[in-house]
Amino acid sequence: MDAKVIAVPVSKLTPLYDKVQSTDDLPELLMKQTVHFFEHYKDLEPGKWVKILGWGTVEEAKQEILNGVANAAK
Repeated sequence: MDAKVIAVPVSKLTPLYDKVQSTDDLPELLMKQTVHFFEHYKDLEPGKWVKILGWGTVEEAKQEILNGVANAAK
């Protein structure tokens, strides 16, 4: 599995995402566009495909990041 993490900029950079605490706070259209992108970005690579399993929680995203850092340190 190849997890993806959605992140938003800190308020110091832009206040546009101040109220975003989870994917539930993002516009439905943005979520649909994101799914569409990941379902199709490998279309031109023969034998490669993507299946979206769903959205995780903030805690799951944090754990994915920690796991990635730990794996990179090996």
